Amino acid sequence: MKKIIIFCLLAIIGSNLKAQIVDEIVAVVADKIILRSDIELAYEQASRDIGVAHDSIKCIILEQKLIENLLVIKAQVDSLPVSEERIDAELDERIRYFAQQYGGEKALEEIYGKSIADIKATNRERIKNNQLASSMMAKIVKDVKVTPTDIKNFYNEIPVDSLPYYSAEVELSQIILEPKISKESRMVALEKATDLRRRIVENGDNFSTLALLYSDDKGSAAKGGVLGYFGRGMMVPEFEGAAFRLKPDSVSKVIETKYGYHIIQVINRKGDEVNARHILIMPKIYSTDVEIAKHKLDSIIQLVKMDSMKFEDAAKKFSSDDVTKGSGGFIGSGGLGNTHIPVDELSKELNINVQSMEVGDISEPELITLPGPDQKKAWRVFYLKSETPPHRANLKEDYQKLQALAFEKKQQQTKQKWMDHNRKQFYIQVNGPYAQCPQINPWIQNK
Repeated sequence: MKKIIIFCLLAIIGSNLKAQIVDEIVAVVADKIILRSDIELAYEQASRDIGVAHDSIKCIILEQKLIENLLVIKAQVDSLPVSEERIDAELDERIRYFAQQYGGEKALEEIYGKSIADIKATNRERIKNNQLASSMMAKIVKDVKVTPTDIKNFYNEIPVDSLPYYSAEVELSQIILEPKISKESRMVALEKATDLRRRIVENGDNFSTLALLYSDDKGSAAKGGVLGYFGRGMMVPEFEGAAFRLKPDSVSKVIETKYGYHIIQVINRKGDEVNARHILIMPKIYSTDVEIAKHKLDSIIQLVKMDSMKFEDAAKKFSSDDVTKGSGGFIGSGGLGNTHIPVDELSKELNINVQSMEVGDISEPELITLPGPDQKKAWRVFYLKSETPPHRANLKEDYQKLQALAFEKKQQQTKQKWMDHNRKQFYIQVNGPYAQCPQINPWIQNK
């Protein structure tokens, strides 16, 4: 089966098709219909997203919709469960997204010509069907596995001159260790936040002025601490819980989150959204905290060099980097345990580090500035596990990549087999010029 191209149809809610479409039924799957307007709306969005407008895209969209409808129908036949809570959550998320894009819920209602409640009601069935289709697809492929024999056979079936060619690659792992904030620093920050709240509540000092002068959230501080409207799930739980409990113009107690200590003032509430301002006081990292972190990292590396712990295990246990620690610190690790990364995909900085290392080396700890507005400092070390020169794929050096390719092929074969069997079980009709699309022929032949 050709790789299914799934277009982002979030514009279901936000789309504003200027040209009026004379609607008609272009396809039927059992009791489900596909309208010309469904195709045209998706085509308009896809053309904008990929920057290409061609009628062949409409054929791809129709095939995708036929597949989606078949999946939904089979999910209903198999009585697959669907979560009303998940449907509500996805509807809320889409409403929030488009409300932000168009300037709030009121603007969205004007563009759509319906209330938020009506927008949700209009799109509820569509969201439900999307979830049913996803559940059915997950059921189809859930038992797909590849054995070593499958991988070897997959490799042997590829002509030598068609084997993938891989550029130079490395296995490069890292440990990033952020200094821990001391109890004393937390206490100083809490006292500062508490004093600022006292000045607002007891002395009547202006919240916005204090935010501008003292808040460590420099992005919002420049606007007097104003964050703008946000819905549930968009802030860390402690902050969100406090904000949604507050009445307009009221000031929260000092709230602690992973970012530090907050004072919150709600400006306004509108539906399921809150507009608030805040002051953030972040505990400071002192030079002694930085040195303590350096000594800890030195101790970790010493354990690795003494073979008391593998570098990958140390990364999983100690690294502060959530992106890489789960994979043992490997940078750019792919699916199914692939830990290799092409050298030409490394940043200039990482490339310089690799050039100065031999396989098996662990670099000296370096103090870096982490990305983000906080400009946090952290210590980082690298471990170069392996280097692979440019080469054609082989089982010894590229087993994980070939495993992923074989797995993907087996998944596609499983999906195709399921599709070929199940589309024969239901009435399918495609009308007009769409019946001439090459990829639609299997759907209507022998019907």
